[in-house]
Amino acid sequence: MPNKIKILLLDTNDAVGGVVQAHLMLLRTLDRTRFEVYAACLAQGPLVAAFAAVPELTLWQIAVGTKSARWCGGWRGRLVDLASVVPLVLSVLRLAWRCRCAGIQVIHTSDKKRALLLTLLLQRLTRLPYIYHVHNNYIDYPANRRALARAALIIANSAEMRRDFIQALGPALERIRVVYNGIDAEHFRPGLPSRFREELGAAPSDVLIGITSRLAPDKGQETFLRAAAIVVRAEPCAQFVIFGDDAIFSDNRDYVPMLRRLVVELGLTDHVHFAGFRADMPAIYPALDIVVNAAWREAFGLVVVEAMACAKVVVGTDAGGIPEIITHGQDGFLFPPRDAEKLAAILLEVVRQPALRQTMGRAARQTVEQRFTLPIFARNVEQVYAEMAQVR
Repeated sequence: MPNKIKILLLDTNDAVGGVVQAHLMLLRTLDRTRFEVYAACLAQGPLVAAFAAVPELTLWQIAVGTKSARWCGGWRGRLVDLASVVPLVLSVLRLAWRCRCAGIQVIHTSDKKRALLLTLLLQRLTRLPYIYHVHNNYIDYPANRRALARAALIIANSAEMRRDFIQALGPALERIRVVYNGIDAEHFRPGLPSRFREELGAAPSDVLIGITSRLAPDKGQETFLRAAAIVVRAEPCAQFVIFGDDAIFSDNRDYVPMLRRLVVELGLTDHVHFAGFRADMPAIYPALDIVVNAAWREAFGLVVVEAMACAKVVVGTDAGGIPEIITHGQDGFLFPPRDAEKLAAILLEVVRQPALRQTMGRAARQTVEQRFTLPIFARNVEQVYAEMAQVR
């Protein structure tokens, strides 16, 4: 049997999000007969336990100078940034030593700024090749340009993101491989028991329409509410639920109060519910009738796939990677970003046709099974790992 390829995955996230979920699912699913798997994550924070629970994984804890939202601006923020250099350098030195001792062959990093900086320093010390896994649109800053230039291979989670990076950096970026994210289709599946309707106090005749994402302007909750106002006037049975919070972000602290004021201004107090962040979404989706993704531009749209796996009709924007998931009118619907009237028109059509929700939900589940399962995702990443081993 050939020697296993030794992979180190770097994660510098502070909280659970789409990127962390993708990392955890990948780590659980990689073929351990072909790969020996290591991961590095922040020593402080809620993710250590999640990574530690992954079977057959060697976990290294790191410190890269994280800071709370209240220290993100002004001279205090700059001082904290300077102070964070010390733990970052120490973490890099420790990781370089561990990589040499363990015989790491490939580093897998995400597009978070701290992860890129850590990877660039680590690569300079170890000369190890790395994969740059793109989870978001291209942002032009020095570390990003250097990371892209030095990466042996680049994974984009949608063809739209691949086009985004090529447009910004030129057609020479032939090192980009498109690998769609996958979900555990047994964890997210139709028919799971749910008590969310009872928790919400919804009547049997109510049609529940949900949106789930972090609460931020680019995620489109304002559009969702303005569409809700149109729908409720025509179909009072519609109830709208907003999932998510803004706890880890410092640049949108006024957004949630604005949303709550908008609910009152639009006369939606009895029709809109703020459910906060929920870690039990597999038990939430079965209670919903329709799921909306109103983001202005979504790199991929993991929540779209999750809801589709639960056989729910998803109405998403025709931007970013979402049109690569949904085929309009076949397994979901698409609408232009920020177009509340178009979103409302589609929602009214779906609210009024229970049979359509059933038929399209079944088609959505079939799409996930054919294209977006976790094994498909893992096998595609494994192909990139094998290609990387040959690069060396």
